[in-house]
Amino acid sequence: MYAHSDLSSPLRQPSIAIVGMGRQTVEYEITRGGVAFPGWGTVYDEPPPPNDDLVSLRGAPHKKLGQLASTAICGNDITGSCFYVTGALAAAAGVWAPIAAVLASATLWLFRWVYTEAVTALPFNGGIYNVLLNTVRNKRIAGMVATLTMLSYLATCVVSALSAGHYLQTLIDKTKNNPMEEGCYVIQVSVGLIVFFAVLKIIGISESAKVAAVLFVVHLLVMAVLMVATFVSIALPTTGIPFGRVVDNLKINTQYTGQGGIASKITFGFANAMLGVSGFESSANFVEEQEEGVFPKTLRNMWWAVSILNIVFITECIFATDLHLLVAEEDNSLAYLGRVACGPTLEKIVSIDAFLNLASAVLTSFVGIGGLASRMAGDRCLPKVFDRGDKLTTIIFMSLCISLVLILKGDSQKLAACYSFAFLTVMFLFALSLFVLQVKRPKLPRAMKNNLLIPFLAASLCIVALISAMYIHKEVLDVFAMYLLLLAGTVGTFMYRLRVLKALRKLFENCACTRSMAKFCDGLIQKVKAESSVVYFTKTANISRLNKAILYIRANEDTNFCRIVHVHDDEEDPEQRERLELFIGLLDSIYPSVRIDMVFVKGRFGASMIEHLSTRWQVAPALMFMNCPRSEVPGQRLKDLRGVRVIMGHEDEAIDEFVDAIATRERFTSFDKQSPSMQEPLASSPSNPGLPSSPEPLNTREEHIQTLLHSWTAEQQRRAREASGSCLSGNQSPRDFRARSTSNSVPFEGALSGPSMLGGTQLAEATSNGAGLHSLRRNDARDSGNSDGTTANGTTGTAAPDTSKTF
Repeated sequence: MYAHSDLSSPLRQPSIAIVGMGRQTVEYEITRGGVAFPGWGTVYDEPPPPNDDLVSLRGAPHKKLGQLASTAICGNDITGSCFYVTGALAAAAGVWAPIAAVLASATLWLFRWVYTEAVTALPFNGGIYNVLLNTVRNKRIAGMVATLTMLSYLATCVVSALSAGHYLQTLIDKTKNNPMEEGCYVIQVSVGLIVFFAVLKIIGISESAKVAAVLFVVHLLVMAVLMVATFVSIALPTTGIPFGRVVDNLKINTQYTGQGGIASKITFGFANAMLGVSGFESSANFVEEQEEGVFPKTLRNMWWAVSILNIVFITECIFATDLHLLVAEEDNSLAYLGRVACGPTLEKIVSIDAFLNLASAVLTSFVGIGGLASRMAGDRCLPKVFDRGDKLTTIIFMSLCISLVLILKGDSQKLAACYSFAFLTVMFLFALSLFVLQVKRPKLPRAMKNNLLIPFLAASLCIVALISAMYIHKEVLDVFAMYLLLLAGTVGTFMYRLRVLKALRKLFENCACTRSMAKFCDGLIQKVKAESSVVYFTKTANISRLNKAILYIRANEDTNFCRIVHVHDDEEDPEQRERLELFIGLLDSIYPSVRIDMVFVKGRFGASMIEHLSTRWQVAPALMFMNCPRSEVPGQRLKDLRGVRVIMGHEDEAIDEFVDAIATRERFTSFDKQSPSMQEPLASSPSNPGLPSSPEPLNTREEHIQTLLHSWTAEQQRRAREASGSCLSGNQSPRDFRARSTSNSVPFEGALSGPSMLGGTQLAEATSNGAGLHSLRRNDARDSGNSDGTTANGTTGTAAPDTSKTF
């Protein structure tokens, strides 16, 4: 039989085919020399941390950002939008522009609560990437969506730098508007700004945040002066704009707007106004750098600031200016408003403030891309070199931005349209991700829980703005697709690197002259798989959840080694330990391409335990997985667990699944009382008390659950005793489930013959030229010894005291 084949012998090249019942067929090949075979799994006890407290083993945490600094980093971008949105609003909606601005403010108000719930539930860097990573079961989907955020940051940096250069040029020489003509310094200024803020970012986020805070405060003061001065000029015609001119402006602006197409004008104005809230998503991408409780305050501050600025300024422009002239000065519309209200002095002050504010928006891009790249590198969506610090990320991002400035020759219109597409798509997907979060992780603690009507309205308004923006700028859709495919191709190539290498290996194997390259590719494949292991923390012996965890790891992680860790207190449950050893041994046999170790650790699960295991095994916390936590105790909250990834719902949901499965079986049994296979798991017997044939009414659902669990546990124990001799034969090792042989193919049965308890994947009828897996009677079949009470080598007695066992 395969189970006792000498795998190291060059004469034996065993293969195992595990054919899944239903839709999936999984084939594994164990090649000679142990190239693809990672080895047998083991069971052992890991020493506990030397000091089981909440103090990080990596030293004191770095200084985090307060409310002002955090608001300033993302607020400079979003509040600076009034410099270019005011003119665009007037051009698209005319006198209806204030309504469009109010709609944009209402949309942002909805997204304020969407972001609050999502980010407080999953308080890690990455924004929408982080939400999708911890809710969907495909990591690569989250990585592809993250490319939209990357494109948004890239476009923000270039557009802001070029716009700041244009504002500065107006102060130097208004006649030189072409960046390529002599005497125009737009390109030089833009490149200088990008390099300047890159250096600040490399120095440290705290220092750069101080600069951003100063610029933010100055900007708000200048905007307040402009707002009050314009209002006084309109309200006091004797000292400002004459009353007759205000009336004439209203008449002219009404004629400029036209009579028909009010809905379309408001819709197109709304699309332009949504560009004015760009930067709102930035705070979620560096939430780990913020102090506790600061993130919701940054959203509140940004919403108030951008709503007041955009609504008030466009309203004042309708009364104080002729929209024909304002649209002609679209690139510096607020400077023109200052000149009309108070003369050239205020115009120059506003222009200087615009330059400084737009320049600081470049910093927002560096901060956001740094947090996102570090998060993705920790999850193996980008090379791990990006996780060692953000200096390399800053340098590469700076180089890309400078190259784009030179390639575009100072013309940022196309990239600005691409930016609007990327930003609106990210906002739309973020609203949809909240639906996924509430469905997939309902028990995850969070600051608040929204009514689903809020994300629905937010997504609906955002998709209207996105479609309108694409209609307005349809000529640049091909440019947007080109940049998006470039970024997605780069990220996708790394995430699918194993498949690419395997395809190259197959290609090189077909030609004798390139077989050395095939061996090189094969070496790279094994190197990638052996780079790092992954860890899954399990609280209970639930084979359904354990199987789902292995399936998730095989589908998303390029590794061949997984540790299943059970953290227990002083009083360990021996029955649970035995079941865990049994289940992991079974899974280690079913999935031979992944080595699965079962590790027991005595102590308290929390930040200290994660730090200890991460340091000891050299596994990043981002590659440690767990079920959805519910604890709100400091040190055991999700935010305190160093970025451990949530891949499944809470353990309580497994009980609900079990109860639903029993209810389904009861319904089927009522229609087919003649089927013994249906009734057997719940039948009463001396060894299985089961449920009484005529159960008395239960007062509460909890009592019903306890009764069902008691019945299920008793059935588990009975079947384990019955199967203890059938899982081993001959001289097999007690932990050797790797390959069983039988002349007939026997289907693998779950603990319940109704709904599968193995996470939706049936695990077994295996055949291979008359030899397949031995009958795995149940998913909880024990392998502790032979049916006659002896161990596999014929001796009698208990297992050896050695805590390290090989499956």
